Amino acid sequence: MGVSDYVVAIDLGSSKIVGCLGKKEADGRVRLLAMEQKPFKTEVRRGIVYNIEEISKSIMDLVQVLSDNKEHPCKIDQVYVGLNGYTIRTLDVSSTTYLSGDELVNERHLDELSDDAQSQLPENLDVMDVFTQEFLVDGQADINPVGSMPKRVEGHYKIVGGKSAIMRNLEACFNLTHTSFECILGPLASAEAILRPEDKSKGVVAIDFGAQTTSICIYKGNLVRYVSVLPFGGDNVTKDLLQLNIDEIEAEKLKLNKGTAIHFTQNIDDQPENEFAKMSEFDKEAIDITVARMEETVENIWAQIRYSGIDPQKLTEGLVLTGGASQMDGLSELLIKKTGMNVRFGKPNQYIIPENLDKYSNPTLALSMGLLLLGQEGGCSVPEPIEVKKPEVPKEQSIDFNVVVDEPVVKPVKPVKPPKPPRNNPFKTFMKSLLDDEDL
Repeated sequence: MGVSDYVVAIDLGSSKIVGCLGKKEADGRVRLLAMEQKPFKTEVRRGIVYNIEEISKSIMDLVQVLSDNKEHPCKIDQVYVGLNGYTIRTLDVSSTTYLSGDELVNERHLDELSDDAQSQLPENLDVMDVFTQEFLVDGQADINPVGSMPKRVEGHYKIVGGKSAIMRNLEACFNLTHTSFECILGPLASAEAILRPEDKSKGVVAIDFGAQTTSICIYKGNLVRYVSVLPFGGDNVTKDLLQLNIDEIEAEKLKLNKGTAIHFTQNIDDQPENEFAKMSEFDKEAIDITVARMEETVENIWAQIRYSGIDPQKLTEGLVLTGGASQMDGLSELLIKKTGMNVRFGKPNQYIIPENLDKYSNPTLALSMGLLLLGQEGGCSVPEPIEVKKPEVPKEQSIDFNVVVDEPVVKPVKPVKPPKPPRNNPFKTFMKSLLDDEDL
């Protein structure tokens, strides 16, 4: 088996598990080789695995299907998994070290600063990722103090933490599958799939509206400034609608067909006359329920943006929305009204090869595409081709008509002599005559 350049991503969402087998092209885009998904019910709740045994079986089934695909069979040794638990949040932490002023700062000093910063996280949180913001070298801002000889170095970090159950349950699942895995923050992966390079530089908020969670990732100056996951999603709207004495299937259908984030009374000037007069009391009540939930979600998103410490006016690229629940009617208008920021929808189109666009440019696949983009190649092995030696073909022999062929030498045949008559033996003749006389 030889190591391939394939990457495998698994998105353990609250409503389904999605697995993708991909390959990075030379231009940085992703070629999707295979994809498989399986719906969930309650095995994963708000981004945290609860039914470890069922999820491990689903992961094994998914990995097997991806491995056995007909066009690109392989053995999957490592996968990348998105961390999207609702307890994930960002903390501002700083750490300081003092030096003599005569020694050079090296990577060991920076590692010690980072380790000290991570140790300051509350005991009930596990470190999910660390994003270095800047260093103060003798009071002066510096991106990288390695090689300088200061007396004081202070590091500022954004540390993303989450409840220990997120990692503990995930590790238990993969221990049962005997498959190696690496974790990547879900909000970071979704942002990677939908943001442009200029978005990260100028300042932007990437928001992924999922089934039971809504994730936020803020970039400014090409650095991750804030990450958070809220326990709100499209499923909350569906469950709220159950109070109308309908079942879950009817509630989901009602949400998709008539759900809106803007109340009908706010759009009365833009609607045809008498349209709302014809609206049933049932539909009005359904809209009241949907709007209330979406307003609560947007209020929490706006609170997280302000809590990040970044001035919203400096996030000039505004809000970029993705995820299945982002398709809710009126959501972009509600966000504009609440935040005053520009809003646009993001899809992973720019990072997918043209041949895959029709099938995989779905906003629900943003997190999976981001995992493929951020994951490292080499997690799969493929059978090495068997070298078959071709039989040697004899060279065609050409006849040279100019070659003089020697004629064979014919030796003359000697004439055959007739046999000599037998010699007359007197003794033999005498004995013969004697025998003949006795017969008489």
